[in-house]
Amino acid sequence: MNKFHAVAAAAALAAGLLTATSSMATTAFDNKMSTVIRTVKADPNYKSIPLQTSADRQWFFAQCEALYGKKITKEQFVSEGARQFPGYEASFSQLADQFAS
Repeated sequence: MNKFHAVAAAAALAAGLLTATSSMATTAFDNKMSTVIRTVKADPNYKSIPLQTSADRQWFFAQCEALYGKKITKEQFVSEGARQFPGYEASFSQLADQFAS
């Protein structure tokens, strides 16, 4: 194996390890998100947030991930959610409680 192939193989291996670590974190978040979704769908009092555009869904997903990763507080999550979707503060509060449990 020449030096170029050795470097390429090392880079591919490193990328694979980074992907595996990243995918483990993503899997944990995905599992939590699935649990939260099942919980709120089963709650007849939950007011569904109208995520009608892909931009809305991307924003919501990023906020949930930030809350799950403890990059923002529950209060920040609820505040930002209520600002983005007025009238849905209770829904964001319920989601925040779910992500924190």
